[in-house]
Amino acid sequence: MNAPLKKIPTDTPLLEIDSVSKAFGGVQALSDISFSLMPKTITGLIGPNGAGKTTLFNLISGIFAPDSGDIRYNSRSTRKIKSFQLVKQGIARTFQNVELFETMTVLENILVGHHAQTRSGMWGSMIRFPWVLAEEQRAREIAMTLLDFVGLSDHAHAISGDLPFGWQRLVEIARALASRPRLLLLDEPAAGLNIVETLQLGDLIRKIRDQGITVLLVEHDMSLTMEISDWIVVLDQGKKISQGTPRAVQADEAVIAAYLGTGKKDES
Repeated sequence: MNAPLKKIPTDTPLLEIDSVSKAFGGVQALSDISFSLMPKTITGLIGPNGAGKTTLFNLISGIFAPDSGDIRYNSRSTRKIKSFQLVKQGIARTFQNVELFETMTVLENILVGHHAQTRSGMWGSMIRFPWVLAEEQRAREIAMTLLDFVGLSDHAHAISGDLPFGWQRLVEIARALASRPRLLLLDEPAAGLNIVETLQLGDLIRKIRDQGITVLLVEHDMSLTMEISDWIVVLDQGKKISQGTPRAVQADEAVIAAYLGTGKKDES
């Protein structure tokens, strides 16, 4: 794994969601959401379908801007920062559906992810300055290190679209890591995986955190989420209804009501 871009104090939130709201037409997707992510932690973002989890991911990664409230990354508002600039600053994500370049090799996909941290532009790539060649060689070394990290170094030259689905998930995570993130957003990484692959994924996410990377995880596999998360935030119908340790959240009657339709929420 490559070194982080810059050391960040561990006692200061890496990401702050401050009273964020977002609507699409007449649909209020998020209402007054606030929570923080501390560095080097795994936070599980859970909630029933339609709770607003993916919308929040899209706000954090700069695809959308909040209607009100603010998102601060490393103490800086992201409102005027474009999505590709956030990648350069250390926010990477995966998607619910695997989004690989299927006709490219595994190694080439990882190199695409690392491009955000390279200096050579169009002219440098055309003229082939010595420093450009050295940068390309370093990029390949980083890509191979990441493939070894996720357990796919023996398949670097395989065509990505030919890989089993579980391996494609790992390639997507490695590609996200290639951009040298401080914050990694994982959107349902266990979707489509079998039990063994899911257990291996949990181990990998812990390894990512142990490398100093903060993880925000959206995942419908509650066993995985509760097992690996340091902190849980729960959304329901666009509102935050609970947050805390996995054990505390599992015992929260508002959370039970949101998932099962029973408890205090039905009684109100």
